[in-house]
Amino acid sequence: MSDNERTPEVAGQRQTNEMHDMARPQLIREPFDFEDESQVQVGERPLYAVDFSYDLWLLTESTLLRRLWLVDPEAVTASITTQPGFDSTISLSNETFNMDAKAIFMECTRRMRPCLPRITSHELWDDDVWMAQSDFKLPLLAHPIGASDASRQDVQASVFSPLRREIYPAYDQIFASVYETLKAQAGPNAVGEFRPPNSTVMLLDIPVGGPADLSHSFKTDTFVYPVWIAPGTELTFTARGDRDTMASNNKTWRSALWCKGGVQLTISARDAAGAPASGVVAVLALGQCEHRPLVAKTPIVDDTIERLLADPVPDKMPQAPRMPWDDDPEEDPKKADKDAPVSMPEADHLARAIFLQAGDAVESCAFGDMYSGIEQEKPVSIVEGTDKNNGSIYSPLPGNNSIRILTIDPSPSEDAPLQTSLTVVSLADKPAFDAISYTWGDPADKMLLNCNGSTVPIPCNLRDTLARLRDPARPRYVWADSVCINQDDIAERGQQVSIMRDIYQGAERVIVWLGLDNDNQAATAFQAVCDIVRRWRPAHADRFHFASYAGHLEPMPDRQLAHMRTIISHTAWDALHAMFETGYFRRFWIIQELALGASSILLWGKHHIAWGLVGICAAWILTAGWNFPSNALGITRIPAAYNAFLIYALPLARKSAISPFSKLDLAVILGTTVGRFDATDARDRIFALLGMPFAGNDPSSSTNLLLTPDYTQPTSAVYLLAAKRILAQDQHLRLLSAVQHGPGLDTTQPSWVPNWSKPYHAEPLALRDEQGYYANGGELFVPSPTTFLSPKNQKPTLNLTGLLISPILSPSEELLPGKIHFSALSSPVHQTLMQHLFNHLNNEENQYRASWSATLERFTLWGFTSPQIQAERFAAEAYRHVAVYSQPGKYGMRMSWAALDGERAQVDHLGEFLLYWRERAGWSAARLEHESMEGFWRAMDVETREGGSLSYVKERALCSFNTMVGRRVFTCADGKYYGLGPAAMREGDVVVVLFGGVVPFVLRRVGGEDGEEEEERWRLVGECFVPGLMQGEAVEAAGLLAPGTFERLGSRGALTIVPRVEEGEEDPRLHRRVGEFGVRAFAIQ
Repeated sequence: MSDNERTPEVAGQRQTNEMHDMARPQLIREPFDFEDESQVQVGERPLYAVDFSYDLWLLTESTLLRRLWLVDPEAVTASITTQPGFDSTISLSNETFNMDAKAIFMECTRRMRPCLPRITSHELWDDDVWMAQSDFKLPLLAHPIGASDASRQDVQASVFSPLRREIYPAYDQIFASVYETLKAQAGPNAVGEFRPPNSTVMLLDIPVGGPADLSHSFKTDTFVYPVWIAPGTELTFTARGDRDTMASNNKTWRSALWCKGGVQLTISARDAAGAPASGVVAVLALGQCEHRPLVAKTPIVDDTIERLLADPVPDKMPQAPRMPWDDDPEEDPKKADKDAPVSMPEADHLARAIFLQAGDAVESCAFGDMYSGIEQEKPVSIVEGTDKNNGSIYSPLPGNNSIRILTIDPSPSEDAPLQTSLTVVSLADKPAFDAISYTWGDPADKMLLNCNGSTVPIPCNLRDTLARLRDPARPRYVWADSVCINQDDIAERGQQVSIMRDIYQGAERVIVWLGLDNDNQAATAFQAVCDIVRRWRPAHADRFHFASYAGHLEPMPDRQLAHMRTIISHTAWDALHAMFETGYFRRFWIIQELALGASSILLWGKHHIAWGLVGICAAWILTAGWNFPSNALGITRIPAAYNAFLIYALPLARKSAISPFSKLDLAVILGTTVGRFDATDARDRIFALLGMPFAGNDPSSSTNLLLTPDYTQPTSAVYLLAAKRILAQDQHLRLLSAVQHGPGLDTTQPSWVPNWSKPYHAEPLALRDEQGYYANGGELFVPSPTTFLSPKNQKPTLNLTGLLISPILSPSEELLPGKIHFSALSSPVHQTLMQHLFNHLNNEENQYRASWSATLERFTLWGFTSPQIQAERFAAEAYRHVAVYSQPGKYGMRMSWAALDGERAQVDHLGEFLLYWRERAGWSAARLEHESMEGFWRAMDVETREGGSLSYVKERALCSFNTMVGRRVFTCADGKYYGLGPAAMREGDVVVVLFGGVVPFVLRRVGGEDGEEEEERWRLVGECFVPGLMQGEAVEAAGLLAPGTFERLGSRGALTIVPRVEEGEEDPRLHRRVGEFGVRAFAIQ
C-alpha cells in the first residue's frame, strides 16, 4: 500500500526522525527453528514473541515512543508555542499534517529524554514511576484515547492527530531491528522481507454488547507491537493453537509478536476481572513484511478488522518469561537486579569507574615505608640464560619485540656504588620486570652508571630511583628508557617508542618515582590521600552498586567541607601541593606510562602508595573538593592535581568491565595536555601518545597506528602529518580551534597546523562538543584527494569551502589576564560590545560556555552492576552505541546517539569532562575577578551560596569571562556583525564560515610572491565568536540548508538535524559547487 492510499485509521509515513536512523542487530532468548522456505508448512508455529529484553537500543527507543504517545497534543502545543521565537499560530488539533508538527515532536523528544534514566534499574521501564518524576515538563493525557464517553470520531481524531502521526512511522525502525533478529535466527528465507515504510496502526474497538473477540488475517508476515493498552486489559492472541498475551504492564513492552501471513488470528480482550472488555482496548503498531506466496497457502482476508466468534479463553494463560530486572515477588520490591541494565548520568558512571579502577586499594587505603610491599616475588628466569651483549653496552636488538632489561645487583649497603647489567629479552617470552616511570630532569644533570663492566650516562634522578629500588639480598629487574634504549641510535629510539605500549603492559607493575622527599612531606601527603579517599569512598557495602555514586562528583556542601578541613590540616594540604607540583606530573611521557600500566605504585623518598589512591585524591580535588580551598583560611587551590587526574582518567576512555566510555579523538587528548605537560623533544607530544588507543589509532597493530614514530623528521613535519591524519580521521574541523597564534601570526609553519608545544593563548571555543555552536549549519568537511593538495613550490595547503561573511573593522586591544572588565577597552563602542558578548556567552539557555556540572551531568549512559556482565554486553554489537541524551538537538550538534551527516558519533562526553576541568584548573581570582567588578563577583558568590551545590551561576560567569582572555573585540564592515576574535587579527581580515567547522573563523588574504599572479591564498588567523552566525544563520541565508535535513525550532530557535534523503538520492552537501549559493574555495596555507 502506498502512502497516499493509506486511510486515517491505517497511518504510516516515511520515517523522518533521525533518532531512529540506525537499526541495530538484536538478540532473542529462545531458539526459533525454521527451515528454508521450501520446507515451511502452514501447520508450523504461526505466532512467536520476539523478546528484546537485552537490547538497550530497542528498549530505550520503544519506551520513548510509547511515552510520547501519552503526551497531550493540545496542552503541549500551548506549552511549546508560547516560547519566544516560536510561531504561535501552530495548531496540532488541525487534521492537516504540517512540518510544524515535527517541530513539536522534536521538542517533546528533547524534554522527555532526561526522564528516562533518572530512576533505579528495576523501575526504569515503569511508566507510573516515570510520570511521577518532578522534572518531567510535558503535560500528559488522563485518557490517551479520549474520555470514556468520547465518540468514535473523536477517538479516531485523537489517535491519528498530527503529533501522533509523527510517532507511528518511527516504528519502522523498531520493526526493522526486530526483523533482523528474527531473520538471523530463522534463516534468510523463513520470513518475508521487511522494507520500511511498511508500518501501519490498528485500532482495536469493541462495541458494547458485541462479540468480545476479533478475528483477523494478515496478508503477509506481520510484527505486532502495542502502542497503548487500556489499563487492566489483557489481550490474548490465538492462532492454530499457539497463544500469546499482552497486558498493560511493564513486561508487555519488551517483546514484539510475529504473526505468520495468511493465518487467521483471534484477538480476545478481557478486563482485570476476566470479563470481556469493550470500547477502544488497544492501539497496535503493525510492521508488515512483503508478500511471501510459499508461506501464505490459506485464503487471504482483506486487511481489515473482522468481528467473529473466538475459541474459548483458557483458564490459565501462559506467563511471559521473567526479565532480568523483574523483581521476585517474594523479595523486597525495591531491590535492583544486578543483571539489569542501568542508565545513570555520565558523571556518576565516571565516579564509579574512578573508584573501581583502583581495585582493592580503596578498601585497604594505606601507604607503606621503605621496601615493604614492593619486592619482586619471583626472579626473571628467562634473563639468566640470555646473552649479555658480550661486554658491550649496546648491540643491535635482534627483533621487533626485543627489549633490554636492567638488572640491579643486590647490596646490603645503601652507600655502595650501583652495579648493573643489561640483558636482551623478547617480550614474547613474557619476562618478569618492573617498568620505571620517572623524570629525566636537566639534560646536563647526569652521572655514570656501572653497567656490563663499562659505564653509561644516565639522569641523576634515575640513579636515585635505582638506589631506592636496590634490594639487600636479591637482584631486581627493571626497564628504564634512558638506559635500556640506545639514545644515540635514532632508528632504535623510534622502533622502541612504537612498542612502548607492549613494554608497559608487559611489566608486572609500573614504579613511579617522584623524587627524594628532601622536605620530609611524603608521609604527610600520603596520609592526607588516604584520609580523603576514606571519607569520599562510597558508604554502600557493595562498591559496584551504581546508586552509591549518585552525585559523587558534585561539589561538597559547606557543612561537609568544614568537616573535611578538620581532618585535612593546612600542613597536610601543603604536602599535597608539594606532591602534585613535583616535576614528575608535568612530564609528557608519563601519560602513556601510567595509563598503560596494569598495576602502578608511587614512590616518594622512603614511602610508597598505590597510584589508584593518588588518582582518586586528584579527582576529589578537582570535583567534590573543588571548594575546599578558602582564602580566609589561606588554603589555595591545587591546579597541578589536574595532571594526575587526567592521567588516571584516560584509561577509562575505552569500554570495559567498569567503564562505559568510548575512545577519544587525538585532537581532544592533545587539547587536554597543551600547556600542562613538558616534553624535552617537541615531537614526543605526538609520539608519546601513540601507545594509547584512540579514534583512528590501534596500537595493538603496528599497521593501524595513526602515524609511525620517526625521529629523523623535524617537529614541523611531524605536526603537519598529525594534523592531516586527524582531519582525515575526524572529518570535521574541530582541530582548527587548537590553532592559537598569539598576538602575531606565526609564519614558520602552515597557519592551519596547531603548535602543540606552546600553551593556548586563548581558551579554544570548539574543542568541547557540548557548546551550542553550529555555524556551518550542517555543511560538511569531506576529505578528498585535493584537500591537502598544494600548488607547486607553495607551503602545505588545506583546501576548504565555505562562505565569506565580511571584512573586519577596528579590532580592539587584546583582553589580557587580570584586566577582564567592561572598562578594559579604550573605545566606548568596544566596551558596549564586550558587555553584549558577555551576555551572549553567559546566557543560560544558549549554553555557549556552559560548565560541565550545569549540563553534562544530564547526559546518561548504560551500564551493568556486574563488571563481568558489562564486559560481555559491551562486546556485543547491540550495546556499542547505546546512549540516552537529555537534550537531543538543543545545541544543534546531533539529535541522538547515531553518527549523523559525516560527523563522528558522540555517545559520551568524557573528553568534554576532561577539557573543561583543564580549563577550570587554570582559573584564578587574579586572572578573572577584577577589582572594578567587585560588586558583580560578590553577587555571584551570594547567588551560588544560596543555591548550594546545584547553583552554577558564578561558574558559568567565570567560564564566559575566561573565553575573552587573549582575544579582541571587533566589528565587521557590513555593519551587521560583531564578535570576539583571535589576538593576531587585524583590520582587513575576513570572517568566514568553513564547511565542517562549528564556529566561524578569521582568515587573512595573502597575495602572490615576487609579483607573480597566483590564485587567491589565505592564512588561518583563528576561530571567532560572532552572535548571529553561531547557529547556521549564514548557511540558511545562502539557501544551503538541505530541505528536510536541517530544521529550526521556530523562527529563531536552534537548528536540529533531521536527515531525510530519499532512497537513491545523494546528500546535496557532499557535492557543493564553488560559485553556487555563494560558496567559495579557500586555499589556506
